[in-house]
Amino acid sequence: MVTQRLVSNFNTILRAKIYLFLKKSIWKYLILTAIMGYLIPINNTHPFVSALLYFLGVMLILWPLQYFSAKTLGKTINFDALVEFNQDKIIINHTNKDEIETKNWNWIKRIELKKDKIWLTLNLSRPFVISIPKSKLQQSEIDFFKLKQIEIKQ
Repeated sequence: MVTQRLVSNFNTILRAKIYLFLKKSIWKYLILTAIMGYLIPINNTHPFVSALLYFLGVMLILWPLQYFSAKTLGKTINFDALVEFNQDKIIINHTNKDEIETKNWNWIKRIELKKDKIWLTLNLSRPFVISIPKSKLQQSEIDFFKLKQIEIKQ
């Protein structure tokens, strides 16, 4: 069993957005801009240079959008809860409202253990992730998430 306080604010939402962007979208933009650089070179420059310029231009547009989106969501999402991860279920005790939710493990689509964090991808139509710093966990709690990661993959 693992109990963690999870809060959604600007920092946690921005971190989640960056994680998802780097994990999923960056490759799509690299491929797209490589194709554009080859098919539509800028002022007869080398396709690699054109692709790099396209990529930088797209990133100059997307990163501020990620920032402002996280800023807006941080103000609108009011999530502050004590979350208990049990073997069978997940209990969410909201501290900012009088509500207790119970979820099964289908609520979590994927668990990824990285160097310093555990990332939980929620099984929602709009992708969202929760990060838990490993520094806040004991080794037994990290092992619990490792076992759950194996269960979810099957």
